[in-house]
Amino acid sequence: MLVFSAHAADFCSRAGGCLALYARRGAAVHVVDLTYGERGESEDYWARPGERALEEAKQIRAAEAREAAAILGATIEFLDWGDYPLLVDGERLEALARLIRSRKPDIVLTHWKHDPFNVDHEVTAAAVLRAIGMAAVPGFAPESERIPWPQVYAFEPTVPRDDATGFVPDHYVDIGEVFEIKLRALAALRSQTKLVRFYTQWAEYRGFQAAQSARRPVRYAEAFERYTATVSDRLPETF
Repeated sequence: MLVFSAHAADFCSRAGGCLALYARRGAAVHVVDLTYGERGESEDYWARPGERALEEAKQIRAAEAREAAAILGATIEFLDWGDYPLLVDGERLEALARLIRSRKPDIVLTHWKHDPFNVDHEVTAAAVLRAIGMAAVPGFAPESERIPWPQVYAFEPTVPRDDATGFVPDHYVDIGEVFEIKLRALAALRSQTKLVRFYTQWAEYRGFQAAQSARRPVRYAEAFERYTATVSDRLPETF
């Protein structure tokens, strides 16, 4: 599983339960953090008294994200491409495509394509989808092995604004058995202390939705929308 996160907390807040489940079941889970979220995703750092600086914010966010990823059972790397605004040019697209080829993921998680409340998320989604397409064509980096398209899922955009983002989940992951792990990982992101409270509420909300389809109790869930279709000789089981 390869996870592309615009900022240092996105992978954990939106999909940390799913990552923990996959890691617990033996999957290799790797997070690629395009930025540290040093400008726009570190509000508790900037609210501290005394002198503050972007480089210090980056160092703090990196340490927090490493701790959170380790709690979830994932590895992580940082590209340090700068947030607000995050810009992805041709050179950076090629870097993403080479990274995807080297990792050969079965599953890719990233942001939803529409998020007017955080355009860094939109930029990340567009870049990742384009880079996957580059990595899959035969003429890109012919010295390396071509990869098939992975299964690609979008996690939550800015919540609770599905009315403006068009995000309509078509898959829920029951994260009840690992929810305490996700909470510990969220608590490690000390530059955004609101995440624990906010994403506890949201996991309960998604759990309520999931239970309606599962026809069994689901207390906590995470929601996803597929970018790629499933292909089989039957409809997937829903419960």
